[in-house]
Amino acid sequence: MSKNKRKKQRLKTALILLIILFILAGLGGMLLVSHRNKVAKEQRKQAAIAALESIPEVTATPMATATPIPTAMPTPSVTPIPTILPSFDPESYRGTWYSTDGLTTINIYEISLDSVSFTYKRVNGKNSSLFAEADVTAEVAGNATQFYLKDSEGNKAKGEFVFDKSGKLYVKVKTYKRADGSKTYPKTESIMTREEPMESTPAAEQEFSYDESGDNVYGIPYGEEETYYAE
Repeated sequence: MSKNKRKKQRLKTALILLIILFILAGLGGMLLVSHRNKVAKEQRKQAAIAALESIPEVTATPMATATPIPTAMPTPSVTPIPTILPSFDPESYRGTWYSTDGLTTINIYEISLDSVSFTYKRVNGKNSSLFAEADVTAEVAGNATQFYLKDSEGNKAKGEFVFDKSGKLYVKVKTYKRADGSKTYPKTESIMTREEPMESTPAAEQEFSYDESGDNVYGIPYGEEETYYAE
């Protein structure tokens, strides 16, 4: 074999070796990189496992069971028992009342435990065409009322009603200032009745003694009644 041929053969062999070495170096590098990736991946895995294990175990809190809210039952209101009974039943006194002598008629058209409104009419016992009347509103206190009135004749009188619990009506009315020329004037003292008397008693009781010097026939000084009687 010639010298040149042997030289070429050695170069070729050296080149093949270099190529093999280069391939091996590349494979080695690739294996090294793959190994490093595996190691890094394993490290990350171990770190993650360690992190999970380091988290404290939490005991699950049982969910609260909703307790049903009881439906409120309405409590029936108890009617309070009055400590003081009404003095009388106002409605039982509404309407027309007559005196026992048949000369006085009282029509109660409005009444309560606080006030009473009524008309008062007095007929002359000797001449039934003559009469005096008045419209009165007065306060009620307990089972009684007191009032002043001035009738259609100009007479001035004081009166009082008593509303008995049994349903009876007591009336007392007296004139304390008689108008000039008046032939009929308020004068009643009677337990009133719902039934109109068939005949009226001749009224000798219309005789009236009036002391002009005292102006105090009913125990009331004249002048004080002005704010009490109803026109």
